[in-house]
Amino acid sequence: MSSRMKPRALELPEKHSLTFVVGIKRINGVNLLVQRTIAKLRLKKIFSGVFVKVTPQNLKMLCLVDTYVIWGFPNLKSFWKFIPKHGQAKVKNKTIPLTDNTVIEEHLGKFGVICLEDLIHEIAFPGKHFQEISRFLCPFHLSVAHHATKNTVGFLKEMGTPGYWGECINQLICQLN
Repeated sequence: MSSRMKPRALELPEKHSLTFVVGIKRINGVNLLVQRTIAKLRLKKIFSGVFVKVTPQNLKMLCLVDTYVIWGFPNLKSFWKFIPKHGQAKVKNKTIPLTDNTVIEEHLGKFGVICLEDLIHEIAFPGKHFQEISRFLCPFHLSVAHHATKNTVGFLKEMGTPGYWGECINQLICQLN
């Protein structure tokens, strides 16, 4: 995986409009700018992930927190495997799984999203309501092996280096699904 090249902060990839970002390191004691950026990405817990729209500003943020996250470009197959299994929403301070289309329609119907398939499409192909739809979703808590939470350093060595993974993020999504 050493052949991965990090995109320049302002260089927007032509065929990708979305990244998946996974927080892999604790941010205790790091500078305030990194802490705020991690908070803005909603990656408060280690091994949680979020979808982020590709913009020059977001690429700058990702480059800033590069040593604390893994990020790359997911494919459509990853969305279909991942979101139904790990997708949750915050409704009235309660976290609920995305198993009931009526909850999705009730909260996202005004954006034309009435079922899980619509939600996956809106996340996979970010449109004008991407921000509202992604805020409806809770950060994804990944299925990390129990030994990994106790031995984070060993698990990270198994996974590889933090930072930009490009399309290799799909392998990680599959592994942590």
